[in-house]
Amino acid sequence: MKVLNNQKSRIYNREDIQYFVFPDKFDHTQSGVPGNPCYNIRFRIFVFFSYIVLTQLFQLFCTPTDRIVGIQDIGHLITTPINNLYKEYRWFSILIQLLSAIILDATYLYISLYWVIYQRNFRLFASLIIFYVVRAIHLNLVKLEFPQSYFWEDPNIPSLVVKYGYFSDFFYSGHVGYLVICGLEMRMIDKKYMSAFFFVCSLYQAFVVITFQIHYTIDVTTGCIFAHYFYNQACYWEVKIDFILKILANILVRKQKQTIGKYEVQGNKQIGVIIV
Repeated sequence: MKVLNNQKSRIYNREDIQYFVFPDKFDHTQSGVPGNPCYNIRFRIFVFFSYIVLTQLFQLFCTPTDRIVGIQDIGHLITTPINNLYKEYRWFSILIQLLSAIILDATYLYISLYWVIYQRNFRLFASLIIFYVVRAIHLNLVKLEFPQSYFWEDPNIPSLVVKYGYFSDFFYSGHVGYLVICGLEMRMIDKKYMSAFFFVCSLYQAFVVITFQIHYTIDVTTGCIFAHYFYNQACYWEVKIDFILKILANILVRKQKQTIGKYEVQGNKQIGVIIV
């Protein structure tokens, strides 16, 4: 870790570090931007009353009162013609499915190999683990019914990460969230073109899962939100996560060095004796 004493600034360059000094606390009730209108009492009063008015308006006009039987998804209704094309022209649906699978498989291999070769922190996999663990919990806590036009038949071409058939893994979308996390990671390490590519691919995956109706629209939006949130949390706890891994690694190495195995032979039996 490199510590710059000028104006108490500190930089963590993700190198191997021995000590970590947490940044000094500062007053979160104040703004660090000079001339911020929030310093004006009239502006704050205006925002306060506007907030009250807007919350009441949203409660009156933006809360649905329709008694819906089942699930109504506007995204599915709008894209029904595309869903019908998938069923009518099987070659077209297979093409869309294969392109989706190729993108996810290629991303899976690229991001994994890039981490193994170049990365020296656990930030990426920490965010992915949290993302999919929370997703698995949701999938088993609340099971939604299948959309009426659910269509995800097997194109008979295997994929590393994409499953075909009937699976009630709706909330939230792993197809989209995974690519969002990869895009955020590429942006973090200044690979802007790869980051933009992953974000565009996430839009394509959103189109695929909604038109095939293998996800509800809310699954896609919340998948993006959860991915962004968990990745930011992994970045926030990045140094502490690396410290925990370092402590665990040191404990394992210490145990391996202190443990010596010896074997004694008694008759036809070989007995292992562990000396610590």
